[in-house]
Parts: sequence; C-alpha cells; structure tokens
Amino acid sequence: MSRATQLFKKLDKLLSKHDTFGDTPEAFVDEVLRKLDGPIKAIHDKDKPDHWAAIYVERDRARIKTAVLNKVMDRSPQ
Repeated sequence: MSRATQLFKKLDKLLSKHDTFGDTPEAFVDEVLRKLDGPIKAIHDKDKPDHWAAIYVERDRARIKTAVLNKVMDRSPQ
C-alpha cells in the first residue's frame, strides 16, 4: 500500500469518528492535520511523483463528491 493510500485511509478513519461536524467543519482541519503529521511527513520525505499524482486525484474526487452532494441537497424538498 502506497504512502498516499495510507494517508487517505487514515484521513477517512479520522473523519468517520465524528457523526457531525456542526456548523463549522473547517474548525476540524488543523486537528486532523496534526493527527496526520506522520503520514504527511513520510510523503514529503519520499517525494515520489506517484504519491503526489494520487493526492491530486483524491482531491479532485473530493471536489466532485462535494459538488454532487451540494446538488443533491439543492433538490431537497426542505
């Protein structure tokens, strides 16, 4: 498993521990980054192009997922 994949799995695991992020989910970013310091440092130390490519793809997936979920919420009858 690549270091990038390990980072994604740990990030997902950290986020899954919360049922809600309240009105300001951005407030969790620094806390999560601190908890991911080890895997992030490992990626920086290795500095493999494949790791960075995987991170870009994962980021783009997250953007698409956000856009889709926002559109789903826009269609909500509430």
